[in-house]
Amino acid sequence: MLQILLLEDDRVDRDLIQATLRDGGVDANVTCFEMRQGFAEALRTKAFDLILADYVLPTFDGLEALALAQSICPKVPFILVSGVLGEETAIDALKQGATDYVLKQRLSRLVPAVKRALKESYERQERQKMAKALRKADDLLRAIVDASPTGIVTLDREQQVMTWNSAAESLYGWPKS
Repeated sequence: MLQILLLEDDRVDRDLIQATLRDGGVDANVTCFEMRQGFAEALRTKAFDLILADYVLPTFDGLEALALAQSICPKVPFILVSGVLGEETAIDALKQGATDYVLKQRLSRLVPAVKRALKESYERQERQKMAKALRKADDLLRAIVDASPTGIVTLDREQQVMTWNSAAESLYGWPKS
């Protein structure tokens, strides 16, 4: 089950957003806050898959919430959901790292925006895992090659020497680069 943090001060809008998610097939536990303090504390103490935030709030705005979220959990997708978000503000939010924005007047865009944000987040995490595994395998291979008593030389497609290990250095008299 997804963990969604919803920053929204209007009870009717909170209920409408949650109903839209549920009706759209988004199986989620939605944790709601309307003030900066509870929002910040939740970001620090619990792992969320997604953050939805209104732009106009009693004690701060959506861009401040975005900055706070990015400082605490920068990998979590952040979608602004607002009734008063202008085009310039929306563009600023996207430039500052928001994943998307949805106007409350067009709440039908919420579920596709959430699904896309979650998919992109998952794909990004998978790419990072693969890159880490590749680096680890590369480091292991490099350690094995360097420790080998046999001279090992790697060539590029044009048969030009690219790298060699210590044993090849001794064998051919090549200086280590």
